[in-house]
This record gives sequence, C-alpha cells and structure tokens, in this order.
Amino acid sequence: MTWWLRWLGVLVLLLPGIVAAGEISLRDAETGLGLTGTVSYRLLDGPLAPDSTHIEALLADSAKRREITVHRRADFAIDQPVALRAEAPGFQPLHAVLRPSVDNQGWSLMLDPIDSPPVHEPSRADAILVQGWAVDADSLEAVEGARIGLEDHGVLAHSDAAGFFAFEVPAPPAIDDGPEPLRLLATSDGFQETYRAELLAGPGTVRTTVVLGTPGPGSAMHRQRQTDQPGPGIEEGERLALSMDRSGGDAPPASITVGFANEACTAICGRPGCLNACSHSCVFSLETYVRRGLPDEWFASWNFHALAAGAVAYRSYGAWHVLNPLPEGSWDVCSNACCQVNPPGFQASTDAAAAATSGLMLVRNGAIFRSEYSSQNNCLLGSLSCTNVDLSCGDGFAGSPAANWPCLEDPVGEGRDCFGHGRGMSQWGNQLWTQTTPIRRWAWQLNHYYNALGDGTGLRTATVSQALVIEAVRLPPVSAPGQQVVFELDVRNLAPDTHEQVMVGGSLQLGSGPFIDDPNNDQPVVLAPGQSTITRAFDLPADLAPGDYSVYLSLFIDVDGDQAISSEDLRQDLVILPAALPVVDGLFFDRFEG
Repeated sequence: MTWWLRWLGVLVLLLPGIVAAGEISLRDAETGLGLTGTVSYRLLDGPLAPDSTHIEALLADSAKRREITVHRRADFAIDQPVALRAEAPGFQPLHAVLRPSVDNQGWSLMLDPIDSPPVHEPSRADAILVQGWAVDADSLEAVEGARIGLEDHGVLAHSDAAGFFAFEVPAPPAIDDGPEPLRLLATSDGFQETYRAELLAGPGTVRTTVVLGTPGPGSAMHRQRQTDQPGPGIEEGERLALSMDRSGGDAPPASITVGFANEACTAICGRPGCLNACSHSCVFSLETYVRRGLPDEWFASWNFHALAAGAVAYRSYGAWHVLNPLPEGSWDVCSNACCQVNPPGFQASTDAAAAATSGLMLVRNGAIFRSEYSSQNNCLLGSLSCTNVDLSCGDGFAGSPAANWPCLEDPVGEGRDCFGHGRGMSQWGNQLWTQTTPIRRWAWQLNHYYNALGDGTGLRTATVSQALVIEAVRLPPVSAPGQQVVFELDVRNLAPDTHEQVMVGGSLQLGSGPFIDDPNNDQPVVLAPGQSTITRAFDLPADLAPGDYSVYLSLFIDVDGDQAISSEDLRQDLVILPAALPVVDGLFFDRFEG
C-alpha cells in the first residue's frame, strides 16, 4: 500500500461526519467489574497522542469540556476524535484519545486500581495458583457461585460474593521449554454458555477474569507472535499520523486502544483478513497492556531477563501503533497474532519483568520504534512456519536483508528451524541467551537484536529509550581535599511506575586529566513517577589537587541487580558540568564564610 493510501485511511477517521454511536463502559482493569465514575472529554480538531499532560491542559478549558457520569455504562456517540480523562474513586485516572469509526460498537475504559488486589503465592514452588473474578457480561457485576475448574480436573473452586475464586494445581510439564496449556472452564446457573479459555502458565500465580454470558477468548495458539505476518512489514516513517513532544526524555503514551471482539476485552480479534475482525475498542494504560499481553507472547516460565527484553519490545511495538494507528477502525492495534496477542490475565513473573522495565521502549531516529520480533529468526529453512522473505544470511544468523533487517550473527539459534519472519528480535533467542555463560541480560539482548551491539545498520539501529532524566543539579560553592561533598539532583521518572533499581554515579575530572571515581557512594535509589530530589555524596581524596573540576553525574538502571554500576547496567542520563566544582587548598578553605 502506498504512503498516500495509508494517510487517507487515517484522515478518514479524523474527518467529521463519521458518527460512532455506541456505549462507553468503565471497568476495573484487574477484575473486569463495572465501575461508577466520570468521563470528562473535549472534541479535537486534529490528531493528538494520548499524553496525560497535553490532555489535562485541554480539559482545563471548562467552556469546551464536557462531562458525563457513567454508572458502569453510558451512551456515547462522537463524530470526531475526543481527548478524555476517565475517573472513579480508588482508581488511577485514565487519559485517552478516542476516534470514531462506523464499525465500532463501543469503548471499554479499563481503569487501574490504586491498590491492586492482593496477589497470593502458591504453597509449593512447582505449583500454579489460579485466582480471578467471575463477572456478568450484561450487568458487569460479580457472579457468585460460579463453578470454575480445569478440563480433566473438574470443578476446583466456586466464586464468592465478590466474584473472587482461587485454586491451586501442579504446574504442567514443559513442552520444548514452554508450558502445556491449562484449559479453564467456568459455568454458572442462569448462563447458557460455558466460558472456555487457555492459560499458558508457568509456576507461580496467575490472575484472570471469567466473563459469563459472552464468548471466551477461544482456543489459544502458540503465542510467540508475528510469525504469520507476510511480507517485509512497515518501514519506519512510512505512516506517521501522530506526534509527541519528546523533549527531555522519551515519555511513553499514557494509554493504548486495542481492538477486541467483545465489550469484556476477552475475545481477541485481528485486522480484516486475520480471523474475526474487531468490533469493540478497549482502552488500557500502556503498562496494563504490556502486563496482559506479555505472558501470551513470551512464556511466563522463562528467565526474568528473557521476559524483560520481551516487555520492552512489546511495549515499544504497542506505543508505535498509538502514534501510528491502524486505519481499519477506532483502535490503534488489534489483539491477536496479526498485531500483538492481548488476552485477559496477568502472571507474577511477567508482571515483574514489566515493572522492572516500566516506560522503556526502543527509539530510532528520534521516534518510537516499531520493534518487530518473531519466534525463531535463525535463517535455516525447516519444517516450521517460516515467512522470512530472505534467508540469505544462513544458519547461525538472524535477519531479513530484503526487509532492511541486516544479517546478525546469533549463534544461539544455530541449527534451529526458522519460525517467523526474521525481523527484529528472536524470542527463543531471548531465553537461549539467558542459558549461556556468561548470561546475557535483558539490556544486552535488546542492544544485540536491535542495534548489533552498536554496529547496526538499516532498521537494526534502535536503542533503548530514556525514562529517567536529570533536570537540575545543585553543587556546593567550594570544597577542599578530604571533604565529602553532596550533590543534589532534581530528577524525573517519565514511566508510570516506580523504578526501584536505580543507581546514581558520579565522577570528577580536572581539565583533560584522568577521571576520579567514587564507587563506594554509588548507592541505589528508588524513583517514583514524576519529579523527585535525590542526593549523591562524593568523598574527595585527601591528596586532590586544587582546581576547577568538571562534574559527571549519571543515572543507571541496575540491570544485573548487584547494586553497583557496571557495563551490564543501562545508562539513562548523563550530565556534565564543566569546571563547576572549585576545590581549594584546605588552608584557604577555612577562611571562606558561608
């Protein structure tokens, strides 16, 4: 499809006259239960990315702001895009941009609870604890007494008055390093259909929603996705419908609109020609979208670093589509293998991987990168489904040069059949690299697959985005050798979640001389979302020569978790203050006042 046809598809959605009449519902993103709250919105004259700062600025104009109260559901019809904020007591506000479409039957706004429901642990390390909520698709209320179990296991639990249920089963044996699916069944008096779903679960806790009175997500496929997308894919810059102000870091979109086949956001769907088309739009915070989808694109039983690499790729792919929405409907991205699989449910291991990488994406040429991946990108034709249009790289290499993804030496894939399109990251490579000596952690893996460790060309030139920013630094006016000085930093966390593994590094340099480091004071800090002030102490050597020292201060994400800064860690920001710290002889320092 030529570039102007893609633009036309997007512009049609932005023109007045297309009335999307339907319902809007407020739901708990964790449980699926309906909520009562307020939706404030404003009509837009053109495209706008769902950035909470810009949306709040628009909604501050009370003359142009509209408000509706939603008791679980409300009628909602628009003929042009709107920016909105959805609120409910006890939940995080959800900022979003909705677009009209004649095929859209409504929107589900999925709000994140401020205090998530408690996650219990299984009694044994080799067990799976399944916990969740049974919800009536019509009333959006809890279903009490629903019978929930697994195929071949019978009924294992009954939902209580809040709809909650829980049961524990032994973890199934792994098949080729992936878990055997658990087939979940749920029935209840007064509901004709049996809810059916498949869970790809490793040992640990799984949380899911059972929606009675609506079809379930259907039979799960092997979910190492993007294996069935033909052709070379979309080139970067081919369709750029929206833009964001990314000055001072790489802020991710606040939300993403995903196409589903039902209001409950459980029946996955695709683009036209890719199984059933999407008739409903579900809006999630970007991080909830990642936590929902990651267990079904990667195996939750895999190593943390394989899952963390996957979380960044999954988030970046979704965020790119927020800024470059698909032209078929009112949603940015579909929910099945045509785009990224996103069924209901969360797992503890993938939640941890998403949290550790919160807000991090891949960027290229100053824009969020469409981070493709597929199951096994080794260029060896075998018996598996291989859609790579160019296997010229050969065995032991990943890539698809005809699609502008240059060859990459990837020895962990050697001897393995191609299973996918060859573009971007190899998902089985993620897990295999965690089994090498030394282990290759998530930051290395992203740099390897998307940037060839700094030697990339073509589309293999993306880097990890910047979510942590140093905005201001305050220094002491003067110091003396042997003193401890304290640097005060104003920093901003652009991610929506707290980053708990952050290291603050510091170095000094006199002119072009050697760097003076102070690793003993490289202490970890915790950065909550938004702005905060932190300090970094520095012990000046007793024999430090007088002079005006340049100050280097940096923020790192502690990838290897050893609470020390090393080449394994991901640098997020570095500020250099030339000749900013005067160091004077101690004899004269005492004569300074203040």
